Amino acid sequence: MLTIKRTCSNKIITRALDIEDRPLVALLMPDAEDCEVCLDREQLQARLEADPQAMIVYNQQAEAVALVESLEVPPAQVFIEIRQDTKGVLGLQAYHKKDHAPEALELFHE
Repeated sequence: MLTIKRTCSNKIITRALDIEDRPLVALLMPDAEDCEVCLDREQLQARLEADPQAMIVYNQQAEAVALVESLEVPPAQVFIEIRQDTKGVLGLQAYHKKDHAPEALELFHE
């Protein structure tokens, strides 16, 4: 089970709404109040290596997805995707890649 603070999830979704169709990739530390936006692959990879507990947060924009897929991460790496449903509502979906396939994780807001 993965738990993030409700205020943190609200900040992530608000940030995604603010940038609209632009890429968003960030790192989220356990128990953090907000995520840290990363500007490029090198910065993101270095931060992940420095702190393996960090979770990768990204939106469904093509550049963000390509950046996340290009990273070298362990199989247990946690990803939080900012998803938009058919009615335009944004939400967060947590998973990690096991054998190169997404495996959903339960995400609770406290």
